[in-house]
Amino acid sequence: MSVERRYSTRFPVDLRVHILYRRRRFSYARARNLSEQGMYLDVQAVTLPSGTLVDLELQCLGKIWLIPAIVVHHQGGGIGVMFRDPQPELYRGLLENHRVTFPPHRPTAPARKQSSLY
Repeated sequence: MSVERRYSTRFPVDLRVHILYRRRRFSYARARNLSEQGMYLDVQAVTLPSGTLVDLELQCLGKIWLIPAIVVHHQGGGIGVMFRDPQPELYRGLLENHRVTFPPHRPTAPARKQSSLY
């Protein structure tokens, strides 16, 4: 069972990220997509089970970020991490920097139950 819940849109990125485990650089990865609450990382020959606490170190937007996170899933050559605290400044900064725009969110109406005449 996964603890991951997405509340904001993910958009593609290409960022170098250092994964720190127990305050030591454990591995480096490439961030492939990002939301306010998390990111997906391509990793090479690294196994981090779901629930592992890590810190993510990355340099962008003119500063060095150190973001506490938790591994929520792993598959193939990548892991999904959820930030312990949302990162709206990072998300919006990269969104504006890349001039990525998304259509406005439109809630969908619940499906109507079909009635039967039989």
